[in-house]
Amino acid sequence: MRHVAGTVTHAPPLTAGPRPRGGTEIHDDGTLRVWAVDHNPQVRRAVSRDGTAEVFLVGACLASSSEARGAADSAARGYWHAAGRLPGSYLGIVRVGRTVRISGDRAATVQVYWTATESTVTWSTSASAMAALTGAAPDPVRLLAEITTWGVEPCVNGWFQGIHRVPPGSALTVAPDLPPALQRLPAPARLSFADAAEALRYELPLAVGRRTLTGRPLSSDLSGGVDSTSIACLAAAHTDLTAITYVDAAMADQDDTRYAAEVAATYPAISRHLVDGRRTGSRHFDQLTAPTGVPVTDTPALSVAMLGILEAQLAPALAAHSTGHLNGWGGDNVLDAFPFPADRYRSGARAAALRDAHKLARDRRSSAHPVLRTVAAAGRRTHPKALADLADTVLAAPAPPGLPDAADVARWCGRLSTDRWLTPAGRAALAGFIGARAQSADPTIGPGALRERLALEATGSEHANLDTVTRTLWGLPMHAPFLDTRIVDICHAVPAWERRRPGDFKPLARAALTGLVHAPVLSRRTKTPFTGIYDGLRVNAPALRGLLTGSTLAESGLIDTSAVLSSLDRTIHGSPADLVSLHTLVAIEVWLMNRPSFDDWWAPTPTRETNR
Repeated sequence: MRHVAGTVTHAPPLTAGPRPRGGTEIHDDGTLRVWAVDHNPQVRRAVSRDGTAEVFLVGACLASSSEARGAADSAARGYWHAAGRLPGSYLGIVRVGRTVRISGDRAATVQVYWTATESTVTWSTSASAMAALTGAAPDPVRLLAEITTWGVEPCVNGWFQGIHRVPPGSALTVAPDLPPALQRLPAPARLSFADAAEALRYELPLAVGRRTLTGRPLSSDLSGGVDSTSIACLAAAHTDLTAITYVDAAMADQDDTRYAAEVAATYPAISRHLVDGRRTGSRHFDQLTAPTGVPVTDTPALSVAMLGILEAQLAPALAAHSTGHLNGWGGDNVLDAFPFPADRYRSGARAAALRDAHKLARDRRSSAHPVLRTVAAAGRRTHPKALADLADTVLAAPAPPGLPDAADVARWCGRLSTDRWLTPAGRAALAGFIGARAQSADPTIGPGALRERLALEATGSEHANLDTVTRTLWGLPMHAPFLDTRIVDICHAVPAWERRRPGDFKPLARAALTGLVHAPVLSRRTKTPFTGIYDGLRVNAPALRGLLTGSTLAESGLIDTSAVLSSLDRTIHGSPADLVSLHTLVAIEVWLMNRPSFDDWWAPTPTRETNR
């Protein structure tokens, strides 16, 4: 699997130890070594004018040489974080003197994991590579939290026991005579709505346009929604584009298809292909009868439920010899926002927050009093206290009956209806896990800001999995400009209650992209629901029952197989309460079946190197 790995060594032995199998060394200065595995990434290296700092940018960094050089100069002046705010999505390594800082991106499309000995810090953009190196096993309780709770963040822990994670928005700092440490990147300065729209109008076309400069064929999604349509329109200003609209029985008569056809008729550079799942026979959860043949991903991948759909959807792109596929992933995370009444209340704007809460309750046809009470209570509570209370509730209270209620917008975390899957052992382990999280949780973050960050990271991580799947199966890279750190920082610098306005839909997109994107799409007030997944569940139920009957989490004594299969039966018949958890559990079980060994990932260092 494609990844980047490296070591930082400040004491002998400088070069001993395993090296990534199949890795190509892209840097070695005796202290810092870096390898690229299974790919030949774009690498930008820049040294500051005074020679005291250098930056390495590995991956889809769209920065010019002068921009990279500027980041090195900034690092020399103490602003090391400037290297993380260049165009694109990439791994950043900054060296100032003998101090090395390593970071991924804010959206978690590139993450960093690490482990340390007395002399060496070994790191990788792949958690699985680090687990193979140390023999670490997947953390079953972390996986359990994914399917039975919401809002329980991974913090500095990865998917494997004993493997450390660098949280997005932080850097791993390695300095002589000091233990490895994490440093938060400074938060972007707050922007007014108008200033953010102006900045986005410049930066998003730049992010898309620089991806088209290869001169090779490109393709894109064109759903007819705001996000993918914006990216397709911006790309069509630079290059011919194979654009794909995928529909199934549930989507065929929705507005999206009409908007997509209008866009294609308006932009001559767009060659649109309509792929109808009813004709291709593609459904969710296809191709899982032999889950060990599914591509290996670094984390549990929801994309494994899309293999048949992706094969049909991307066929026109492959026929056009596309070398990269653009999509609108991340648009919901940056152009829209979660309801934030509790955060607004905590900021001091209490009257406005309570008005927001009252309107939210009305829109969701819920009683206003529980929502108002929860918003007011959030002003007196903290994230650690919410986690501690959740740990107690997991042990004592009955499972919630269904979907989260309206008041959950003012809560940091909670249980899902699939809490009823837990065995007594699973319940005890989960409560301990959540209680441990409470000890390190940020007491200053509001519930809306927490959920927004976790949703962004989930989207970015899943996009990385999607990219792995499409590269492995079809050699086609995925590109999501909305997930670039620079775009995220601009949009999230605007308070959520300004990005989401009553009676409006993604006003930031309209303010920033009018004149650049098909105007009727920017004026949309609707979003098409995607309900075709139920058809896939029904048709592929035998394969899913087989997979879930042999559940690794059930064999570990953490969940009850009969309860899981009962949920599957209810969901097949249209009940939405457990759908997300079932989808996630399928992804987890496939992931657990495909764990490579040490020898798949690592090789001994040649003797000539250990004897240097």
